[in-house]
Amino acid sequence: MQKAEEKFRELHQFLLNQIKEVEKEIAGRRDEHRARLSRKLSSLERIIQEMEEKSQQPASELLQDVGSTLQRCERTERLENQLAFPPELKEEASRFCDMNLRLEEVLKEFKDAMIFRQQFQKANVTLDPDTAHSCLILSKDGKSVRLADRKRVVPNNPERFNNWPSVLGREEFTADRLFWEVTVGSEGEWAVGVARKSIGRKGRFPFSPEGGLWALEKMGNGYWAWNPPYNTPLSLREKPRRIRVTLDYEGGRVSFSDADSGAELYTFSGASFSGETLLPFFRLWGNETHLRIS
Repeated sequence: MQKAEEKFRELHQFLLNQIKEVEKEIAGRRDEHRARLSRKLSSLERIIQEMEEKSQQPASELLQDVGSTLQRCERTERLENQLAFPPELKEEASRFCDMNLRLEEVLKEFKDAMIFRQQFQKANVTLDPDTAHSCLILSKDGKSVRLADRKRVVPNNPERFNNWPSVLGREEFTADRLFWEVTVGSEGEWAVGVARKSIGRKGRFPFSPEGGLWALEKMGNGYWAWNPPYNTPLSLREKPRRIRVTLDYEGGRVSFSDADSGAELYTFSGASFSGETLLPFFRLWGNETHLRIS
């Protein structure tokens, strides 16, 4: 969000500078146009005076003089038009129009993104220790999780994952449009997303929407969306350090984006939550992995 606002300020300043340049250009052209009109008026007055003086000539000489005078007027008009609209000015105007159209597109995209974010509420997500795998260590504030060196001794309650090192959020979602952000850093391997409350906790469970899980993962140097029969590989320009998870319950959408740049990473659409409660989902691999919710 901060980077988006910074880019907007830069774009706003750029537009202000462009407007100032255009205003200078218009003012300069206006002064030139006034001077040109003044010269043209003086030229027409001289031609009228010449015509009045030649009106006493014989008809044949008068017609010849009128023809040459008209030709002189046409040449002057062509020259004035060339001075008024030189080719380089036309090219510059065309280039500026193209640039202006692109800027309008960028502003529309930014405006749409801002409206989108304003329509979604930020959820205050905390981790549920009763669901945390015995290999996971949660912070006291319930905002961060990392892998332990060895398994901890914890109660084998029904809510706890006992196979994959996973943990759920406390917050339950059955409606609304919400988002939360997870700092994933540059190291380690992880998965973040949304899970049905009914997802299996004991043994293996399918990593798919059909299994009640909509998630994005980093494995090795690759990023994937859990969307069987084959997980969808993602081609990313930059490695995201913070992931924004966006849930549109009524719209049946779970989206992932780079929280710093705003770049969209992947969207699960057309999901049917069937009125079931959804929970934030987190999974970790590797000792370097450290996730923090913001």
